Amino acid sequence: MPLDGHPIVAKLSRLMPVSASELARLDRTFEGERLIRKRRDLVVDGFEYKTLCFVRDGYAMRYKLLRNGKRQILNVILPGDVVGLPVSFFDRSIYSVIALSDLRFDVCSIESYVQLCLDQPQFGLALSWLAVQEAAIYAEHIVDIGRRTPIERLAHFILEIHSRLEAVGRAERTRFHLPFSQEVIADVLGLSVPHVNRVIQQLRIDGLIETRARAIELLDVPALHALAHYQPMVLAQIPMPAKV
Repeated sequence: MPLDGHPIVAKLSRLMPVSASELARLDRTFEGERLIRKRRDLVVDGFEYKTLCFVRDGYAMRYKLLRNGKRQILNVILPGDVVGLPVSFFDRSIYSVIALSDLRFDVCSIESYVQLCLDQPQFGLALSWLAVQEAAIYAEHIVDIGRRTPIERLAHFILEIHSRLEAVGRAERTRFHLPFSQEVIADVLGLSVPHVNRVIQQLRIDGLIETRARAIELLDVPALHALAHYQPMVLAQIPMPAKV
């Protein structure tokens, strides 16, 4: 399937100029579109994984399962994200990835992507920029667990997901669909499900959000930013040398 409308194109276009021929080269690197059904693991902790998957539609999560059966969600995966970053760069996967909905993605081997980067280095730079963004998101999750209060954590999570979806054209300016259950949100934020429910109600009572099923309306974005100590993560464009 051509890359027209693929959320990874929206991400790349924010970082650097991308020509039709360059997109065609990226498309030829892909081995085709794949589908993994909801609740199926795509990556398993401890097993070799040498593939990059560029998510077209659907949602997933990266998680670590401990020996005592407890689960910690490291991050959620949205359209435009890359599964296999960073696990494909290790001998063995260091966490698991499970689909939270039916997940459609374009796949290529790490060897094929490395060859693409050797032929057209800008794609290697783009992956580096996206990895930096991932690292910044992980850092904010550490702050969530370590220092933010429950209501601050949830406000920050809502703003983060909205920003990431808006960047790939999957959210409106103040409205979006939050595709995760309260159980998943609780695991991301280190809270219990009843606590998440209470905090959602508090955000509604305070006039900061409105919810209907999983649709969220951001009623007071500046107040949410202040509450969550939220700083938008706007990646700088990749500096491109002037053509001689």
